[in-house]
Amino acid sequence: MANFFPARRPMVPPTLALVLLLALVLFAVTPVRAADADGLAPPPDPRLLADIERVFTEARSALAAGNGIAVLPLLSRDSRSRLEAIRTAARAGAAAGLTRFSPAEKIAVLSLQRFLTPAELRRWTTPDLINHALAAHWLSPATIAESSLGKLTLDGPRASAPLLLKGKPSLVSATFVRDGGQWRIDLGRTVGVADSLLRAFAAIAGRSEDAYVTELVGRLHPPAR
Repeated sequence: MANFFPARRPMVPPTLALVLLLALVLFAVTPVRAADADGLAPPPDPRLLADIERVFTEARSALAAGNGIAVLPLLSRDSRSRLEAIRTAARAGAAAGLTRFSPAEKIAVLSLQRFLTPAELRRWTTPDLINHALAAHWLSPATIAESSLGKLTLDGPRASAPLLLKGKPSLVSATFVRDGGQWRIDLGRTVGVADSLLRAFAAIAGRSEDAYVTELVGRLHPPAR
């Protein structure tokens, strides 16, 4: 996940960072088990764990191969719709209405408009954007290799775990939902965390959310192309 404080080094457009980081989970899973009526933890369903592990493995393999189109089916329908709405708004340029977007989503739209040309935004699909981000090392291969999951919490049709970088917790939690009968990566909770951070930073800076977002995007350094 991108650092939301202004930095001197190149930074990743945040929404691409979100989708990529969430897809970069590995297969080291330790579930938190709900207690049964006798206070004993029932064993996890091996098939359930295998399904979630498959999502981790497939996402990491797709990203390592620079295969953006293989990443999208691993995301929840809500996440895919969210990304498509951001891409559509970025393509619309100055005419895009951003009032319906959250702070993190606004940063994503404005960052794509700043770092990509209008022709690229018109021509590229969401998989194309993911492929470009990987090819340009907006997210480095080292980050892919160094990402892993902390302890997984299962809660009915949802599962989540802290995303670890070099074995240390980051601010990002990877969240998974049962969607269409399959486990898929869901971006909603991570976007919510980003929104909370942005709102807190704006309050500390004494700025409105929109003013802080605009100022932050203006101070981001373009990634290498």
